[in-house]
Amino acid sequence: MRVVIVNSFFPPWRGGAETYAYNLARKLADRGHQVTVLCADEPVAHGEYEWDGITIRRLRMLGRLYGTPLIPTLFFELCRIDADIFHANFPSPYIAFNVAVVCALKSKKAVLTWHNDLPPVTWGARLLIETHDRLILPSYLRVYGRIIATSSTYVENSRILSKMKNQVSVVPNGVDCERFHPSVDASELRRSLRIEGKFVLLFVGALTKWHRYKGLDILLRSLRMALDQDPDLSLVIVGDGDLRNEYHRMTEELRLGENVIFAGDVSDDKLSQHYALADVLVLPSKDMSEGFGLTLLEANASGKPVIASRVGGIPSVVQNGHNGLLVPPNEPRELAKAILQLKQNPRQGEEMGRNGRLFAQRHDWSIVASQTEKVYEDLLSAHA
Repeated sequence: MRVVIVNSFFPPWRGGAETYAYNLARKLADRGHQVTVLCADEPVAHGEYEWDGITIRRLRMLGRLYGTPLIPTLFFELCRIDADIFHANFPSPYIAFNVAVVCALKSKKAVLTWHNDLPPVTWGARLLIETHDRLILPSYLRVYGRIIATSSTYVENSRILSKMKNQVSVVPNGVDCERFHPSVDASELRRSLRIEGKFVLLFVGALTKWHRYKGLDILLRSLRMALDQDPDLSLVIVGDGDLRNEYHRMTEELRLGENVIFAGDVSDDKLSQHYALADVLVLPSKDMSEGFGLTLLEANASGKPVIASRVGGIPSVVQNGHNGLLVPPNEPRELAKAILQLKQNPRQGEEMGRNGRLFAQRHDWSIVASQTEKVYEDLLSAHA
């Protein structure tokens, strides 16, 4: 089968949709399919590359609108390339629209993975989203033979997907259980960061205005509350972006300087070590912009418990009290209580980590690729 996957960016750019696109592409290639990825050229120069059996065409980016890259040649590249399935990723209306128009013109089959609803990061963005969702989205969404959602919980709660259940297939996100593993040694990293003997919280996410919904500000406030009761806490933040200075200032205002480490973007080979050094991963997302929370799976695969907000698709990933704890969104005090609960009950955290590892093993990327392949086959056979 010839498959074209279209995404805003692609590794080494780090993000949930990028991790999804890469791992799905390489596992489909492993299964014998001819896979081509189209994406913007940042942070790698434009051109064609081969990687892990995938053909990657990085196209020149003109700029960005609402965080999504504008790629003038995307439409023409889609027209030129031939494939059995064109697979776009949302939330990029620009990409989803271009793929839909080309597939309609060429009578090709199209699949869309809906990672999350568009995040209303500003009032202006909220107005644009309302206009898009009401007037533009219906015109191109009907072209997609199947829409893949990463959790049934998100389908039920999404303002868009809840109205389109007959068009939706649920295929959860995946994780590399070999790369993220409880046996990874992080003792040297702990020593280098001078956090030996500390109860370590980990946050992994982009520090950009488009990812405010990840709730790092909520985590910083809750850490201040938790530290007032227990001083042996440290937070390691993995990620970077235009809000880094803002979060730095916040740590100073909250008197957290000695307890917070900004690790920045870390290489792929170091990321698993950062999960390994943690006692718990925290993802305090604020709203429906959180479609799944891929970092939750990566932490669980590493044998670590998680604490996350009860929003979006997260309740499909975290079973409260089993592989982690769920807390109400936007409530730092409740989050602080959950942090202290795991700090004071290490055996509970260890049991959640073991349960999380078993849960993650049922979501290996090879399983995700097999389920996605079935979506492709059903779509092709239904319209043969």
